[in-house]
Amino acid sequence: MLRALIIEGWLTQLLGLLLIAALLSSRRHSTANRLLAAALCCGVYRQFLITMQISGALASFPAPLRTSFPFQMLAIPMFYLYVRALTTPGFNLSRKHAIHLVPFAVGLTWDLAEPVPGNAPLLHLYARVVLKVLVTIPYLICAHRQVRTFAHESQNHLSNLTHLRLGWLRTLLIAVYAMTAVDALDVVTGPGIPVSHLLPPVGLISLMALAYFSLRVSPVFARETELQKVDSAPDVPPEEEEKKESSRLSDEQLDRQKERLVEVLENQSLYLNPELRLSDLAAALHVRPYRVSEILSRGLQTSFYDLINLYRVTHAQKLLGSPNSSYLNLLGIAMESGFKSKSVFNDAFRKATGMTPSEFRMTKRTESIHSDDRIARGGR
Repeated sequence: MLRALIIEGWLTQLLGLLLIAALLSSRRHSTANRLLAAALCCGVYRQFLITMQISGALASFPAPLRTSFPFQMLAIPMFYLYVRALTTPGFNLSRKHAIHLVPFAVGLTWDLAEPVPGNAPLLHLYARVVLKVLVTIPYLICAHRQVRTFAHESQNHLSNLTHLRLGWLRTLLIAVYAMTAVDALDVVTGPGIPVSHLLPPVGLISLMALAYFSLRVSPVFARETELQKVDSAPDVPPEEEEKKESSRLSDEQLDRQKERLVEVLENQSLYLNPELRLSDLAAALHVRPYRVSEILSRGLQTSFYDLINLYRVTHAQKLLGSPNSSYLNLLGIAMESGFKSKSVFNDAFRKATGMTPSEFRMTKRTESIHSDDRIARGGR
């Protein structure tokens, strides 16, 4: 059993080191990658200490165990900053971010006061777990809110938010919660039950999840952040841009621009492009993206995301009610209408019509049958 745990511990460290190397070798999104690599280094170092402790290598020299807790207190702030870097256009580390080193400093001071390394009193261990929870939970909540806020603000730029959903972050948060729960359980059960032996397999699963999501999802968020930064970048001198930003459209100009926007959307069927962005609509109108935002917010009182999906739902209604589209299933209808996900299609359709696409199609078929019956009876 111990041998299996030791092997799992070494596998965790190897996987972590490979992921750290991959992150640091990538030149794209370097700030976010370095922050994630720093968080991973803390996790890998802790796994190293746990593996060495289980193998008995630290029995005669427990002093390195002092450093485990401070690095645990550093990992979570680094992960939060990684999320910030991913979801903040133009993010750069500055002196103000040094405040996130406070948990590490507190953890270091705490463990330096520990009487015997690796053999602290039970009350000391209880207090340490409580302190870790008090630091971890707020950071995780802030990370979740940061991603959710980014996805919400992206509605002003995107017509499809499928790739910005939060499932990946929830999975990572569950992994962190599991690690914290094992720590707490280890203290509650006492030294008689070696719950800490669960940490290598839990750590291995957590690192595998982090490796998968960081390689699959992080580039998507980073790319979107860069595109939003480009969308917002001025293409005129700053002083002239400031004048333009401060000059709002008059009511008459707003009405004209609103008519142009609707005309371009309908005549060119731009909404059928599943990757349509605010900048694409701005280019079709030959105006700056911020002007389109003004037209949407002041003239139409809606977001770019909601407007485009409303047009897509209207198109889907036509297809669902047309006999020529009866061969298409609901996923086919969604794709033909510009949606990339059936679940998003269902949500948008229900929000706009109060019923699901399948209910709408059934209603249209029932109406068609009744209409045919009335025509048949009238012919008699």
